[in-house]
Amino acid sequence: MVDIVRSIITSGRADELGSATSHFDLIVAAQPADEPPFDVIAVRTLAGLRPPPNDRVRIEHQSLTGHDDSIDRPVTESVRLFWRFVVEKFGIEPALSSHD
Repeated sequence: MVDIVRSIITSGRADELGSATSHFDLIVAAQPADEPPFDVIAVRTLAGLRPPPNDRVRIEHQSLTGHDDSIDRPVTESVRLFWRFVVEKFGIEPALSSHD
């Protein structure tokens, strides 16, 4: 999760992504956000609300339309998977190479 946060900071798009955390999960939304509810991307950890299997990260898109997506991948692919979701769901691409 730390690598994902670092990639947001270095992406050149940090002002376009708002975030919050639960005790264990990272929740990200496109900014500026309207009044809730709004679409979010959740990064789930092993201790999180809906934990992925061991050695995996779960990235979820929770959509207002109900067409949610969830993908589990090895932890080593977490930054790349996170940015794939951000680009696909929010249309925000990193200005810098933060997802390599």
